[in-house]
Amino acid sequence: MKLSYTTLSVQDRTIGEAVEIASAHGLEGIELRGRGDAHVSPESTFSYAAHVRELVREHKLAVPCLTAYTRFHQPTAAAVRAEVDRMMDMVRLAEFLEAPCLRVFMGPVPEAVSLSQADQIAIEGLQYASKRLGNSPVRLVIETHDSAKDGRTLARILKDVPSNIGVLLDIIHPWDMGEEIRKTWEMIGERIDHAHIKDISRTLENGRIYCPIGQGLLPVESTVRWLESKGYQGFYSLEWEKSALEGQGVGFEEQLESFVSFMRGVEQDGNSQITL
Repeated sequence: MKLSYTTLSVQDRTIGEAVEIASAHGLEGIELRGRGDAHVSPESTFSYAAHVRELVREHKLAVPCLTAYTRFHQPTAAAVRAEVDRMMDMVRLAEFLEAPCLRVFMGPVPEAVSLSQADQIAIEGLQYASKRLGNSPVRLVIETHDSAKDGRTLARILKDVPSNIGVLLDIIHPWDMGEEIRKTWEMIGERIDHAHIKDISRTLENGRIYCPIGQGLLPVESTVRWLESKGYQGFYSLEWEKSALEGQGVGFEEQLESFVSFMRGVEQDGNSQITL
């Protein structure tokens, strides 16, 4: 079992501090947010990007995923192609950092088009992206989020899209839609390359209250056990977010510690069962 966390959770820390956190907690990887000046992005200088790569290597970590903000639900075919063309700088950065996955979104459905029109534009955009990727070792992974929160929705979109486009399973969103991991796997399991883990104690109108992993509402253990039973080979990456209410909810460090403890416990228990 390979663990990481996303630096989306530590935007106020330097890249050096972020890497030290991953190393100190015995993680195998660190998922880098590729936006603006937050840790690394296409806007970074070559010398800085090289520094990041060497820093990660020195700590014997991998970069399982580079998080981009490309959106495939666009109002026109020209707009989605332009989005893909801009995305290619992120692909090159992912290649440089030896990250096998680049996180993207479907995004919200534009107001000017219907859902079916938006989906068709997105499908054509993903087909175009697949061609632009060519022989790149980087796979695009669409996060279960926004207008594509569950396996059912992504399966509809991906059925006509080449296999170098995968899925990032953020476990909270299929749960929001009432979709269990068995159903998600049935529809898009072979496409899942990366997983975001989190847990919450409550959902409010203005957000969520985050809690230690395994102590909340999300079926974290059953989800992880199902993925493991199906031979999932990707990383499990903690994505901590601030809770909705000031002063309530778990902090990043506490949730990270609970994540490592919980996931290592599931791993050890699974290994024991296999041995027996």
